[in-house]
Amino acid sequence: MKGNVGIGRFEKGKMNDEDTSVYGIGYSNTLSDQANGQFMYYTADAGYDFLRDKAYKLGAFFGWGYYGQKSDSMGCAQIASPVGPCAVPVSKRLVGSQDRNAPRIGMSAEAMLLERWRVSADVAYLPWTDFTGRDNHLLRPATAFYDQRGRSGAGVQVEGTLSYFLSKNLSIGVGARYWAIWTGSISDVSFNYGARTPAKYSMERSGPFFQTSYKF
Repeated sequence: MKGNVGIGRFEKGKMNDEDTSVYGIGYSNTLSDQANGQFMYYTADAGYDFLRDKAYKLGAFFGWGYYGQKSDSMGCAQIASPVGPCAVPVSKRLVGSQDRNAPRIGMSAEAMLLERWRVSADVAYLPWTDFTGRDNHLLRPATAFYDQRGRSGAGVQVEGTLSYFLSKNLSIGVGARYWAIWTGSISDVSFNYGARTPAKYSMERSGPFFQTSYKF
């Protein structure tokens, strides 16, 4: 059994908002910066090591993961058409939140490099995802919000960690991860004035992390 919980902030990133048949054009794609971001996640896995030795182990696992974030989308520039809502770049603030749940199936490997140093890696495939979100448009003449929903889909999660054991059970570590999650065809967005339309959502996140681990 293995699980982890994490929280963090981010001040950089990009968000694409794609639309079709809106504003009198066939396709619109706008680009915004992200700032004031907060996120939290947890995973809980159970597995079995089919290869095990004092210096290494290799196993498979099945589990569940959650990822949630809130961020501000700053500015708006049209990148796919000379006309549209952001044909003239604007500076505006769209506050959004997203929550994703998904099962995880993957492989895990660990190896002791020295007496107190360990390197580990996890690779997980997400065969199904559940996504909810809300996009708040705060600087419009009439404040609007759009509720988002996505199901089916898939994703991948890859991470590696280098840990140092302070004691037999307690360790600290530094690592890096890459996560990509996307929804399937059973996804839509509903507007606060009652309309609903098909939609698709995707998210990629990569970067370093620090962790403290205790082994029972």
